[in-house]
Amino acid sequence: MSTLSHLTSRLIKPPQQPAVTNRDLWAVAGYAAFAGVLLSPLRHYLGTPREIKRKKVEHDSFPMSTYPMFSADRKGRVTVPHVVGITSQWERIPLHYRHYGTGGLNQVRKQIARGIRRGEAANIAQRYADALAAAPRRNETDVVRVLVVRSRFRFDDYFSTTDPSDQPFRETIHAQCEVGGVAELLEEHIA
Repeated sequence: MSTLSHLTSRLIKPPQQPAVTNRDLWAVAGYAAFAGVLLSPLRHYLGTPREIKRKKVEHDSFPMSTYPMFSADRKGRVTVPHVVGITSQWERIPLHYRHYGTGGLNQVRKQIARGIRRGEAANIAQRYADALAAAPRRNETDVVRVLVVRSRFRFDDYFSTTDPSDQPFRETIHAQCEVGGVAELLEEHIA
């Protein structure tokens, strides 16, 4: 036996590649479809800036999260419909949401916002005032009046590290009610 044939018989031969099967083709097609689904939100970014903005409002582009709930330009401010208690010294006390309902903070917040939009702010104020008259919490015993308001806050003022302010820069009072009294509907704008 020659030396060359002896060496070639001892060399490691590369493994034979198996043939491509239908199962392999289905797997590749599945991966391609999955990649298409993941990249499909990019279709919202085709067109002029005006078309792109319109498409973002019409359709959620998850997972890019350009839906207005996440990406709306709030210009550094936010409007919050809520209920405030006022003491005899005109101090503002945030009232607990459970005076209105037991569904949780976000559910009660949405119910209050919906009630204000429907013109039912007096009912909200009455419900809070009646609940305070029946069972005030420890920090709410000095509250004499309930206000249903829509407050506008500036992020820079609210989250300032040098001079934080939890006071709104603009507020609309929709209704008020003395604790133990009868609610009245208002529409006062306070700048």
